Amino acid sequence: MAAMMLVLARFLLMPFVLIAVTLFAMGLHIVGTALHHQFAWHQTVATVTDVSPYTETQKNGLITKGINVAIAYVANDAPMSWSGKGKDVGLYTASKGDQVELYYDPADPSSLDTAAMKGWRGGLLLFAVTGGFTAFYVWFFWLRGRNAPPTSPMMPPPVRVGGAGQPQPQRDTFGRR
Repeated sequence: MAAMMLVLARFLLMPFVLIAVTLFAMGLHIVGTALHHQFAWHQTVATVTDVSPYTETQKNGLITKGINVAIAYVANDAPMSWSGKGKDVGLYTASKGDQVELYYDPADPSSLDTAAMKGWRGGLLLFAVTGGFTAFYVWFFWLRGRNAPPTSPMMPPPVRVGGAGQPQPQRDTFGRR
């Protein structure tokens, strides 16, 4: 009965494992992107030159609030400016005159990211939790007990009763010869 419950649990948890593997891949992507931006992109300090709130209504009726920002920064020794939705560069709150650390792509200085370092912790957390759950699931339901000989309720292991180490012949199912 307990073995059947383990098999049932093994397959009932399978959708959660598939979700965990997907989230593990997302965490890997977040950490990889953060590391790439940290090491391959250049860092600069930008000044927020303008901030204005906006409200946007989506097709399903949800209302989203955010900020439009304009920033000025120096990239590749040239003054640059950028304006758009703050969430596109990782700014969710800002005031005029704020100094913000940004990463920019040296090949395309208009491509900005402030979320490079913010995504690091969230990605690692996602990576650790989902990886731990998946590893435990695989160990507990698939790998544990692999070295033990298979037992079946229909074929119990042979029982030997005898003295002085001499094996006794095993009897038939009904106790007759």
